[in-house]
Amino acid sequence: MKKTNYRLQYILLMIVGFLLSCNNDKDMGVTTIQEPSIELKSSYNLLNITPNVYHDYFKQTEHSIGYSSLKANSLSEHSVVEIINIKDEKKVVHLSINNKTIDNFAMSKTISKSSSLDIYGKTIHFKISKGANSMKSTDTSSETEVEMYVPELVKVTNPKIESEDNLFPICYYEDFVLEWNADPNNEEGLVVIVEYFGNNAIPQNSTNEHILNTDIIDTDDGHIVLNNDLFKDIPNLSIVHLVLLRGNVTIQEIEGELYKFFAESHVRLPIILVKDLTTIAKE
Repeated sequence: MKKTNYRLQYILLMIVGFLLSCNNDKDMGVTTIQEPSIELKSSYNLLNITPNVYHDYFKQTEHSIGYSSLKANSLSEHSVVEIINIKDEKKVVHLSINNKTIDNFAMSKTISKSSSLDIYGKTIHFKISKGANSMKSTDTSSETEVEMYVPELVKVTNPKIESEDNLFPICYYEDFVLEWNADPNNEEGLVVIVEYFGNNAIPQNSTNEHILNTDIIDTDDGHIVLNNDLFKDIPNLSIVHLVLLRGNVTIQEIEGELYKFFAESHVRLPIILVKDLTTIAKE
């Protein structure tokens, strides 16, 4: 069991690093806290290791096809990226998504808001066929179809952010209530992540630590009281990033190679974490 825990924590680290860097905040006009330039002492904690669809999402495969969307903070819009990574020199590959033919198999591009409406909150269809690359071969093409429900774009509704002045809300860690737009059609739950890069609201209290704690939310009903251990070992008045991720994934083996079909969205909520209420001055 201990070996399994280490493996899952490593996988989560890799995917969270991807999620937090796959979109360029500078291009979106978002101000973020930069990680310290010094080397960080890192620790990772996975609170729930129950098998679920997100474990497949974190797995590495030879080929991947899908969508990733980032809402960089509560006031920004979702930025949706289509990601296709297919490389097969031995076969001719044909791919379509919702009956739309895809020609570029090594790319990542931002798609329009109107296009994302055909993906999130909908059942989407992937179709991939492979045939011999040689004109002389008698090998016939094989076709695989994948149907998958994609949850709606996730949004945090509490803590409620209404202006740039409160982009970094002050939040007490015990019995932290998190709310979001529920999707009753989502049977896969969500992933919630708390990440700390050593920054503190009082600069002299900053540290050289990187802490990443992850938990699974089983039911997508729009409300949960977070496990206090999500904030374990993070100092008082630290600036942390809370990430909420929702999506779906399936892995198919096609002619001996693994293809990952996925779609997810995630929102990042930076907060100032309070662990000692006496440190907050009363107005």
